[in-house]
Amino acid sequence: MRFNLIPLLALLSAGLLLQEAVAVETSYFAAPDLAGYALHRENEGDGDGDGVEETHIRHYMNPAGSTLFSMTTADRLWAWSLNTPGADAGIDSNYVIRDSNCDGVFDERYGLDEDFHIPDCLQQKPGILRPPGTPPVH
Repeated sequence: MRFNLIPLLALLSAGLLLQEAVAVETSYFAAPDLAGYALHRENEGDGDGDGVEETHIRHYMNPAGSTLFSMTTADRLWAWSLNTPGADAGIDSNYVIRDSNCDGVFDERYGLDEDFHIPDCLQQKPGILRPPGTPPVH
């Protein structure tokens, strides 16, 4: 008996794509508490992969070695990340939370190994860099 593997591979690929799509949790996630953390450094970064560093990143650290960072574009805070060394590698103690639609609510949570990007509501037109502090264009 001979099997046609193409339909099986298509189903398997679709299943993998669906599995990857559910790696993001959606709910209401509170911003982390900065008590005990000190600002460690700041830098600019590329939040959408276009090569333009439009996102201001603040790195915080506490005495236990846990690190937080925030991502802000056009004066809009859109993501926090927590990395807790020595903790369970799961999403409860090591994560990124993101405001997906610029409403001020962190409504998505990713594991640290998941891809996340600047929300669509903060995407800039290609080739146009607005410095930090510049009001968003509507």
